[in-house]
Amino acid sequence: MSKVLTLLMLLTLLMIGCNNPSNSLETPTVEDSATEALFRMGDWATVQEFIKTNEGKVVVVDIWSTYCAPCMKEFPRLIGLQDKYSDEIACASFNINYAGLPDQTPETDIEFIEPFLKRHGHSVDHIISTVNDEEIYAELEIYAIPAVLIYDKDGKLTNKVLEENAYESTIYPRVAEMLGQSQVTGESDAQQN
Repeated sequence: MSKVLTLLMLLTLLMIGCNNPSNSLETPTVEDSATEALFRMGDWATVQEFIKTNEGKVVVVDIWSTYCAPCMKEFPRLIGLQDKYSDEIACASFNINYAGLPDQTPETDIEFIEPFLKRHGHSVDHIISTVNDEEIYAELEIYAIPAVLIYDKDGKLTNKVLEENAYESTIYPRVAEMLGQSQVTGESDAQQN
């Protein structure tokens, strides 16, 4: 009798799930407010579309993971850069938590990524990779994260920064130069604590 009951319950759940209009093939997003998505799922082509859409602005793409402590430590600097120069630059975060393991999907780590992104808000475009991290490393010819890519106003890659604590030493000065400004400043570790 218990096998029949279990089978009936599974069939009922399947029928409810299949008839649920929220089960669609659309790219998942998480809503932080009624009108604005906190993040979207995508691959490197999604990031390239972001760069193309922001032609005429300096674009900064920060590639990160919740498994990378230096990435998370520097993340507020990306947000600060966007907040300070919102009319002149466009920043995006590209999360590569997905490793393509047998028991993992691109959505598996959203429970870890989402709270982190909620703390940092909507000032940058947050994209979570649907492609495993090794494929991203190979496609971008990078060997580690944190990695920050800087594109000029024509969408041409000008800098690929693969070092920790790079915002003050490399990214802020390069963005300032590209914007024709004498100095772009950000938070230092002392200011964050």
